[in-house]
Amino acid sequence: MNGGLGITAPSEFGTCGLMIASPAAPVAGYGVAFLVKSKAEAKTAFAQGANAAVLAAIETFFYGEAPESTKLYILCLADTTTLTQMATVANMDKLSALAGNQIRLVAFAKIPAGGYTPTNAEGFDQDVHQCVTAAHAVALDYLGKKKSFRYFVQGYGYQNDHATAKDYSSAAYSFGHIVLGAIGTNTLNPLLLCLGRAAKIQPQQNIGRVKSGSLNIDQALSVTIGNTVVDNMSATALEALYDKRYITFEKNLIAAGYIFSDDNSLTAPTDDYNNLRNGRVMDNAVRTAFATYYKELKEDVEVDAGGRLAPVVEKALEAEIESAINQGMASQLSK
Repeated sequence: MNGGLGITAPSEFGTCGLMIASPAAPVAGYGVAFLVKSKAEAKTAFAQGANAAVLAAIETFFYGEAPESTKLYILCLADTTTLTQMATVANMDKLSALAGNQIRLVAFAKIPAGGYTPTNAEGFDQDVHQCVTAAHAVALDYLGKKKSFRYFVQGYGYQNDHATAKDYSSAAYSFGHIVLGAIGTNTLNPLLLCLGRAAKIQPQQNIGRVKSGSLNIDQALSVTIGNTVVDNMSATALEALYDKRYITFEKNLIAAGYIFSDDNSLTAPTDDYNNLRNGRVMDNAVRTAFATYYKELKEDVEVDAGGRLAPVVEKALEAEIESAINQGMASQLSK
């Protein structure tokens, strides 16, 4: 009998994209978008020894949370590429075209070339903050196309000082999120873990939801924020990072392991889209409404002398859009 094994099926709302500056070109080559749907496919794509860290992040952390068959569209770029440089409409277009415009979540990551020295600014490699701005412009472009997505930036080069970390509580990057922390000293791992958890759960759920269980992290691996083990972080430091809108780790107080602190977006707490879940639900509503409306273009309809749709037609279209949202997003809507 099917359905009895507790296996989570992938969701269209969890379709993901990853742009990454990788140490070596994957099988597909640099600048060529490709799809992986499993650990096995990731192993084939990243068979190069130099890409071991990329493979581990996808295999162990993304698919440690996201169910197998979850679609991860990937664009690898040379290891000299910055986070900011990769966050362009042209690069997003490559991923989106391959994905049939279905990508809902995008991560920006890098494993820089040897000898790379970060330029520190506001608590991180300044490339992190610059990427937030660049990626937001791409997200706004895609919102205009009714193909909106939410994005995550690797918290690279954190300077281990919550006091100097940039404060995003008065910013307006509601599509964006910075994932701060390291697993086994690698800041790529938490980013892919976060992407995988978001892909796994329902869009309206918090990635830090306690009932979803502790994150899938081997207990032998260190989990740190900067150079401090999470268990040893002060409440003051964790609260400061939370208030500044970062997504990071906290100890699960009722079970072994860790959970995400919250799903803060890089915007003011008063913003309607101050968290990932609200943004994801709205993105899905926009896509559904547009698809429903678009189907009616060039249809024979009644219009008045000024060219406006007849009230009865407007009402019918409104009802059709509402019905499509209710049917396709029932679990995401407040009752």
